[in-house]
Amino acid sequence: MFAILLIASLFCQGLTIVSYGDNFITAFPENIGYFYPHNSMEIIRVTALHDNTTFNVIYRGTQKTISISQSGETSAVTIQGSFEVNQLNQYNKSVRITSDKNITVVSYSCREDSVQTNVVQPTTNLGTNYLIPSLNYTELLASFTQFNSASGSMRYSTFKLLIINAVGNENNITLFKKTETDIEEETLRLEAYQLFQVLTNGSVVRVESSHEIAVILTHPCAETAGCTCNMVVNQILPTKFQGQNFVVPSILNTALTELLVATDQNTSSLFYNSTQLQPISNSSMLLPFPYLQTASQYLTASENVSVRLLSPGLIMELIPENMFSACYLLQFFSSKGQAFVIAETDSRDDVHIQDSPLSAQWTEITGTKYSSAIVTLNYQTAVIWHRTSRIAVYMLDSRNTIVFGGPAISINERPDYYGCVVMPGQFQVGNDKMTWLESREYCMTTTNQFACPINEDMLKDMTSNLSSQQGQVWIGLRRSLLTTELYWQDESENSPPVTYVNWASNKPQKLWRGLCMSMDPENEFKWKNARCCNKKKPVCYKRPNYLTPSQIITTSSW
Repeated sequence: MFAILLIASLFCQGLTIVSYGDNFITAFPENIGYFYPHNSMEIIRVTALHDNTTFNVIYRGTQKTISISQSGETSAVTIQGSFEVNQLNQYNKSVRITSDKNITVVSYSCREDSVQTNVVQPTTNLGTNYLIPSLNYTELLASFTQFNSASGSMRYSTFKLLIINAVGNENNITLFKKTETDIEEETLRLEAYQLFQVLTNGSVVRVESSHEIAVILTHPCAETAGCTCNMVVNQILPTKFQGQNFVVPSILNTALTELLVATDQNTSSLFYNSTQLQPISNSSMLLPFPYLQTASQYLTASENVSVRLLSPGLIMELIPENMFSACYLLQFFSSKGQAFVIAETDSRDDVHIQDSPLSAQWTEITGTKYSSAIVTLNYQTAVIWHRTSRIAVYMLDSRNTIVFGGPAISINERPDYYGCVVMPGQFQVGNDKMTWLESREYCMTTTNQFACPINEDMLKDMTSNLSSQQGQVWIGLRRSLLTTELYWQDESENSPPVTYVNWASNKPQKLWRGLCMSMDPENEFKWKNARCCNKKKPVCYKRPNYLTPSQIITTSSW
């Protein structure tokens, strides 16, 4: 018999963003492709994080239900028809995805060579306050000297803003529009799950609502090199997800790369290598960033901001340092894509892809603790994760000469030594006292292993609900009989080294007092050694469930 000590809560969806959930809402913006009159094709890819998952795709009252049997499997729903939002004003063309268990969702829009992907954010990541980057399409193209100003009608020379009511009741929306002299407000009302599309050539600077909304900035055919164009999509995150520190990746044609920095503060100063750049005031500003011509760079703001990397045909949101995660799911449109990875230099060798260390050519980012690498992956679906610290990962895909992509799908902010966690581990304490060896056998029978608090975070999880009345307990740490070296009894082929300790004194007591380690709840859960034949209650641990993506993507059509 045993008592449950702690079941770690599912990952926090607070100010560190994770991109999974059980409720999503999105829409498919217009993908015109000047030279491609063929019908477009929309795709929704859903990856299950748990076995036996059922999800629904809902559009205009019609529902398609699909089941996924195993965690890590992906199901693609191909939609051909009139799902594109190609008209202004409001109407019912939102697409909802609901599930009985946690999933991730990526949408794809395809029209010949014009392809765009979008990581659809769960409704838990949506908000009621959005800062809209002031992008004027004509001025943007003019800033890239190889391009002429946009031609054609206003419809194709202006960015558009999609606002989607994410709740099943009426939602009041306020648009803040910039004029030559002031900020004007425009109000509208959306019914349940309705959307509204408006042209914005840098005019809409903020959107507020009474309930949660999704906001997507898009252009139907942004011009790229070679007299072609492709659709661009940027799902804007609410202001609560802004940050102050950014690693700006050097991943594109740096001669055609600029930064778009947006803030809602009165003034915000930007710094690069302690040099102050142009101040930003109550809106957004486009900045040439020639520093990217050599390597990735570190950018700091005095206030919270959002930063986007701009290049012809691409708008890519940057991940603030405060929103780095421990593991990411990557979904590529083709069977081969690229990952751009940012990790701490001292621990970059602990970055893994799937079950193996990531083989990469790392470049240190001057003046920071980080290094970056770009690697080509022969996977359509992959997991990149770190054993001990948080990282940033971007996924880049291409279609002929067109590059598209953005931040990878954040799964968990907390590192784990063995993989990308989708279901937290569970600690259990036995009811009966027994020897250390009996405790080990007991834990292997009831859960998987002894509790091995290999780092401070894991120790806090283990002890947060442990009562001091439990008395001293055994943990899975002991010394070798042959070498007297400490080791974790974690029953794995690749046992972690002992790099973290929590001794009651500076070091464990003399060896003659015991080779096995116990923990004392009455002394701040400090560790000390004891004779292995002494009897104490064991703390056992059931390992988490880890995400292992399947390369098989099942498809269905709507």
